[in-house]
Amino acid sequence: MRNLIILIFLFSIAACKPVNNKHSGKEVKTFQKQQKKQIKIENPVVGNRSDSKVFYQCDPNCIWEYYHPFADTSYVFAVQNCGEEYLEKGKTARIYFGIDRGQTDRIIYCENVFIKTQKDFIEYKDFNGDDVNDIVIFSETGARGSNSYYFLYLVDSKNYKVNRVLDFENIVNPEFNKKYNVILGYGYSGTNNYSVYKISKANKVYQIGASFEDDFDGDEEVLDRKIKEILDKNRK
Repeated sequence: MRNLIILIFLFSIAACKPVNNKHSGKEVKTFQKQQKKQIKIENPVVGNRSDSKVFYQCDPNCIWEYYHPFADTSYVFAVQNCGEEYLEKGKTARIYFGIDRGQTDRIIYCENVFIKTQKDFIEYKDFNGDDVNDIVIFSETGARGSNSYYFLYLVDSKNYKVNRVLDFENIVNPEFNKKYNVILGYGYSGTNNYSVYKISKANKVYQIGASFEDDFDGDEEVLDRKIKEILDKNRK
């Protein structure tokens, strides 16, 4: 029995060995993914419970994803995907933004959210027209998988901030239209509809005008005209 316990302990340490990954030309450190049921712990403690150190800890209960949004890589954006049994009811992941100080960390932002676990649930693309990649995190799907919903975190590289865009997770299949600097939602239902959104100065999305049916088979020229009409009609 003692030998078995030692083997399990050694396996746990090996499973948490960091590996290097690269994304968008910047080094991203991640941990190898583990199956949560491979290691059974009597009283599991999630690795984020310490006030002094959060990032890059051995945590066999969760899958961590790390991203460095700025040239100063001490700033860390992290997603800790565990399941609600380790967080709270209805919440399966914890999102952090902070500074890795080596032996200690400074957490600037933290919240629990629902993420339906799947492979490659984080994307990096511009959603506000500043040519800086923002962080888009998949949440869940609807309409039998046709409609997808996401969380959006804007990367402010000038002020070293990451800001969550409120209510973005309610937009169906969001895409950024750089020509008009708007976000388009496209919902599949009985009829397929476009909706036009913008982000306020308070980092909250709001809809402009009414949704309109895609009765033109997504023709780019027609769509462009309809977006312009909505913006002209609702111009302040």
